[in-house]
Amino acid sequence: MLHKTKSTNKEHSQLQKIGVLGLGRSGLAALKLALSSNIRVYIFDDNSEKVPKGFSNLYSHYSDWPWDELDAVIFSPGIPTYLPKPHPASMLSAKFKVPIISDVELVIRLQPASKWIVITGTNGKSTTTALTSHILSSSGKSVAVGGNLGTSMAELNSPGADGFRVVELSSYQLEITPSLNPDISAILNLSPDHLDRHGSMAKYSAAKAEAVKNVKPDGLIILGNCSNLLPLLPARYECHLHLISEVDTPDGMQHNFALSGSHNAENAAVAATICRHVGIQEEQIKEAILSFKGLPHRLELVASCDIAGNQLRIINDSKATNDAAAARALSSFQQIFWCAGGLAKESGLPNCIKELRQVKHAYLYGNSKTLFQSELSGLVPTTLTESLEEATCKAFVAAKNSSLQTGVDSFVLLSPAASSFDTFANFEERGKQFTDLAKKLCQQQPNSVEV
Repeated sequence: MLHKTKSTNKEHSQLQKIGVLGLGRSGLAALKLALSSNIRVYIFDDNSEKVPKGFSNLYSHYSDWPWDELDAVIFSPGIPTYLPKPHPASMLSAKFKVPIISDVELVIRLQPASKWIVITGTNGKSTTTALTSHILSSSGKSVAVGGNLGTSMAELNSPGADGFRVVELSSYQLEITPSLNPDISAILNLSPDHLDRHGSMAKYSAAKAEAVKNVKPDGLIILGNCSNLLPLLPARYECHLHLISEVDTPDGMQHNFALSGSHNAENAAVAATICRHVGIQEEQIKEAILSFKGLPHRLELVASCDIAGNQLRIINDSKATNDAAAARALSSFQQIFWCAGGLAKESGLPNCIKELRQVKHAYLYGNSKTLFQSELSGLVPTTLTESLEEATCKAFVAAKNSSLQTGVDSFVLLSPAASSFDTFANFEERGKQFTDLAKKLCQQQPNSVEV
């Protein structure tokens, strides 16, 4: 087993004084957990209104914290440590040799032991994490599920020594969780993402590799069906290694719309492999697969209507914030009228271009629309629009016309291949606007469609 480079004394010291930078969900959860463990806490957020009532006495600017006395500082995931530009607090932590840690690291240090299942990768993390948790809990296991999924691990009660913590970890979190020592770790896939934060694909991959460096000797490393994951393995490891293949896919997939697409077959294969390893029987896995409801904003069927005996289905895949994720969605359906756009990432649309066979028309909006149009030129018809709302309405009309004229089911698919930050606060807000509009459009159910 490969062990990490020897840490500073502070990294292994008992936590007595810490700073919490950023008072979003993870920061607030870390604050409350630390206080419940009698740790002295200093807090800061650029928005002072985020300070909870009764905690104003802990609030001070990070430059005024007693850095020479701090044992650690917790950064919210969105705060950059080094790239693209170091946060000033990161520079202070380096000066005073104060470790930057995550809320997950705090849980590891403060809460009773339990079995840790870590899931990471570029795409599919949330679905795989949720499905793994669903199978385990459906089989009677005690489970705490969270992390990058949306619920901070610091918010959750311990599932007990025999229970499971199923945690989705981003590259940001993995970089600052030095005590991670999981029972099972899975890396699903890797494609370019967050390169502005990490600086290069190599450094992004190295951050993801933190998930498998210290898996317990009797544990399990799972790698998705992707050859570029193999170099991430430690030079030495004592645990088991499992490479995902088609034989790992559980029964029942074809009967659950929430798990449509070959990528979800891979996600389910990872979840099933994890659960088999801890003793869950195949029939229990199948039953849980059939009852899984999926996650919001991830290939979510949000509305449908009958068009002359054919189904028009509207799919919210707002979580597809990069090209690789959107490509997976495009490969999952037929007769697609595609809504895409937002704040483009560095990679553009190379993976989507490989999956245009079923795309009848692309409706583009947001900051990336002209870039996306140039990439799709000559490959698929495109229409530039002024907003997600306009793109959705145009796609809906076109899909209805298509079903009327061809007698074939059609899909309106929001899979942006870009982040939401040019127009929306987050992908959830984007997905909600799309969902609300989709339901309204389907409720109208017109008998005829204007050309």
